[in-house]
Parts: sequence; structure tokens; C-alpha cells
Amino acid sequence: MTAPPQLRAAFVKRPHGVRGQVRVEPLGGDAARFSPGLRLRVEPDGREVVVRAARGLGDGDVLLELQGVEDRDAAETLRDSYLCVPNLQRRPLAEDEWFTYELVGLRARTGEGAVVGVVAGIEHHPAHDTLVVRDPHGGVSRLPLVRAFVERVDVAAGEIVVTPWPVDEDGPP
Repeated sequence: MTAPPQLRAAFVKRPHGVRGQVRVEPLGGDAARFSPGLRLRVEPDGREVVVRAARGLGDGDVLLELQGVEDRDAAETLRDSYLCVPNLQRRPLAEDEWFTYELVGLRARTGEGAVVGVVAGIEHHPAHDTLVVRDPHGGVSRLPLVRAFVERVDVAAGEIVVTPWPVDEDGPP
């Protein structure tokens, strides 16, 4: 899959206080990536905001102070928006990290070569991300994106090797 022109860096949850700060959920990375001067695009409207200050909060959220967002009303206009960085300014990834766009569309198969389907999406959950795999018959299965279920990811080869759990009436083990 071709890289999108911009990547989502944070989701704006809500205004914080009366001076225009916003509480955001970072989408990968930590508060350090939101250094002063970082230019972000607001999705969906495309306007640009610039980070003036950032501070990590104890629960994983980040408090951002943005140039041009001076009061609660201005901060409210950002609620439920995504703050994006140009793809060329994306953060470097660790060895076992991938961007969502790199995984969607990969062929999923078992270590023995049996076709499981195609990665249709990624769901983000607090404990771990989950692969959404659509099988050749249109069914959907979900696998935790953890080593126990994902043996290998080969973006260049266009495939992901997975260990599906047995399906029964009681659900996953």
C-alpha cells in the first residue's frame, strides 16, 4: 500500500482549562515527539497548528498548548479531530513496529502456508492492537497483534504469518 501524505499523530479528546490547551491521545510515540515548533494539520479541515508546549500526563495522554489556540472556545473547535504530521516527518519505528497502512492489505497465512485471508484493518485497544482479517469467504476474524498470534510480518513480501486460535461456540481460548 502506498504511504498516505500525512499520518495521524494524536486524537484531540477535549479542551483542558480556559487557556486553549487540549488533552490529546497520542497515536504511537510519547510526549517528546510533540516538541515546540512541530507543525500539525487538523483533520478533517486541514488547518495548521503549531505546538507551543507539550506535557505528558500520568494516564498516557498529552496536554498540548498550540499557537493560535488561545482560549477554551478555540480549543473546543479541535475536539474529536486528529492532529497529523506529514509522512516525511513520521517518527522512526522500532524493529517490531509498523504503521497501519503497511499492514492493511497483507495476505495472512499460517506457518504451514494455509491461507487465512487479508488484513482488512487494525483495531486499537488499550492492551494491544488487533488485526482484522477477512477470509476468502467474506468472514472476519480478529487476532491480537502480539507475538503469540503473529509469527512474522514481511511487508516487502506482502504477507503476515499468523497463528489463528481455534474457533468454537465459546469463543477464543
